[in-house]
Amino acid sequence: MRCTQIIGLTNEARKYIHDNVKQVSDLKCPKCHTTVTQKIVSRIYKDASDRGMFDDGPMLEEYTLNDGKKVREIIQATPWSSGPCIFMCLENEKGERMFEWAQEDIDDA
Repeated sequence: MRCTQIIGLTNEARKYIHDNVKQVSDLKCPKCHTTVTQKIVSRIYKDASDRGMFDDGPMLEEYTLNDGKKVREIIQATPWSSGPCIFMCLENEKGERMFEWAQEDIDDA
């Protein structure tokens, strides 16, 4: 079956987001007002649906870090294996890529 495969970010990139992206209160207990859940501060900055086989590519997010700087998801590579395999990494404000997939991982897709 041919389809778009969104491989996404590396585990290291996901950990970086978890550890460094600003979070705000999302849900508070109605009785004691303690924060129950938090959500990360991000916004969709680009629709990359055209990178998918059936216009089903990812929406790319930009994250606000705890220090106020920003990082965004970018598409690193889209090799074909019964459809596009979309590998993503992060890019900082200087345009430097972070947490890229190893070429051997991309080649094995």
